[in-house]
Amino acid sequence: MKTLRHLLLALLPLAPLIAAERPAAPAAPAPTAEGAATPPPFLPDLGKLKGGEILPDFTLATAEGKPARFADFRAGRPMILGIWNAGTGPGEPFVARWNALARAYTGKIDFLGIGGYQTSEALQAWLARNPDLAFRVAHDGLGKFPAAAKPRDQMSPEELKAETARSRAFHERAVSMQLGGVITPVPTTIAVSADGRLLGWTSGFGPNYGEALGNLLLRTGVPLAEADRPRRVVTDAELRAYVAERAARAAAPRARMLEPGAIAPDFTTRDLDGKTVRLSDYRGKVVVLDFWATWCGPCLVSMPHTQKVAAQYKDQSVVVLASCTSDTRDKFEGWVRANRAKYPDFVFSHDPAERGAERASAKLYGVGGIPQQFIIDREGRIAASVTGYLPGEVLLDAALAQAGVKVAPEILAKAELDRKKREAMR
Repeated sequence: MKTLRHLLLALLPLAPLIAAERPAAPAAPAPTAEGAATPPPFLPDLGKLKGGEILPDFTLATAEGKPARFADFRAGRPMILGIWNAGTGPGEPFVARWNALARAYTGKIDFLGIGGYQTSEALQAWLARNPDLAFRVAHDGLGKFPAAAKPRDQMSPEELKAETARSRAFHERAVSMQLGGVITPVPTTIAVSADGRLLGWTSGFGPNYGEALGNLLLRTGVPLAEADRPRRVVTDAELRAYVAERAARAAAPRARMLEPGAIAPDFTTRDLDGKTVRLSDYRGKVVVLDFWATWCGPCLVSMPHTQKVAAQYKDQSVVVLASCTSDTRDKFEGWVRANRAKYPDFVFSHDPAERGAERASAKLYGVGGIPQQFIIDREGRIAASVTGYLPGEVLLDAALAQAGVKVAPEILAKAELDRKKREAMR
């Protein structure tokens, strides 16, 4: 089984391509399956770096771009580290929160922002726009990934293979990779004890960031003002229960994704008006069963091409059943009302099981990541499947040919090249 580190590295050059079917980020508590431990607002382990372990002395640069190491910024006090884009920063509300805390706990907790994924010059420009920071800022020393000589969609499979290797070698040196062997979202917040041990981390800056940061600050052992304390204090027992539950879930056998030749299981969803929609309603047609979610960026990126395909082949009785999975009814309704005019040939529906174990995408089809499309022939068998999407690909068009749809030879040839390019990027 591939490690998370290898998986993330494999996906780096493919983004946006595929998103895990459940958004996995240390954020606010979310609905969980019956009996599952409640997710805490932060996570104790950062990839292979476990909570309580000493952080490695990773490489950095000063704000001016001079070589440095993490040890150069240590002063024997607890630290809160932030990793964000050097050019855009973490956002004004985030900076305001950090400024207030850095001033309130001067001499007790050190705050260090690390600008990454952009040049030292970009960081300098951001600092010029934020002259009154109460915390120190460093550069990741890595900078911006050097642009390739040509766009990826113009590369041959051989060129893509070389470019993928170059991208992986570059991102291996990112700060979060040096720490835990993973690429974290930005902004990332990491709490470190006075003796340099990992206390936990969180990502993003949403309504529950205060809860996450409050808990991380508490774990440094520094007495907090009442206004800075979290509403819910996460205990070590809760963390252990959550980590154990996640490990058990990861180790549990998963349903294998259905392969071509299998009968497509029937299931029931509901459309925007609450009417029942069944896969079997479209028996006799070629169905593109598209599992998606409103939070899934790659899903939304793929939709314009899927609409183009639906319009082009509807005279051959092709229909797109866009089945929203792992998402709430409210999110589904809001998104479809705002966007359905752009996708007139989609049948939008929502799985009432939402994130539960009974959702059709996981239980019946074995889907572990979206966007995931199954092409179902007129007899109700899976003829082909398409995982993920990259702009310009025509893999979906070619997959329809496996269900008897007439597709132009030049499109089939382009799809074969697209497959070779994907293989080159693995």
